[in-house]
Amino acid sequence: MVTGKVAVVLLACWTLVLYQPVLGRLPCNNDQKREILRECDPLNSTPDYTPSRHGACCVAVRKVPGTNMLCIASILSLADKAKYSVRKILGFRDACAPSHPHHQVMA
Repeated sequence: MVTGKVAVVLLACWTLVLYQPVLGRLPCNNDQKREILRECDPLNSTPDYTPSRHGACCVAVRKVPGTNMLCIASILSLADKAKYSVRKILGFRDACAPSHPHHQVMA
């Protein structure tokens, strides 16, 4: 189970690295990373939770271009990775996506 998660995270990171634009710049930065770590508090030691779509965590997530949490995960330091859950960080993209009105049909 754990090896499967590790494989998925590694595959996702390689995809991010190989899919970067020619400029070689990541679409996220350390300020955005620090804000997400501060506002969302995705510690390994805390239980999973879904942040409020209107809360400070989701506001910080939506500041990242394309809500690219894979980019945020890729710039975590080794110390960050020991303290914070990459899985939780990746989950913020869907958790903070704007909700669609119930009368709207998704294609």
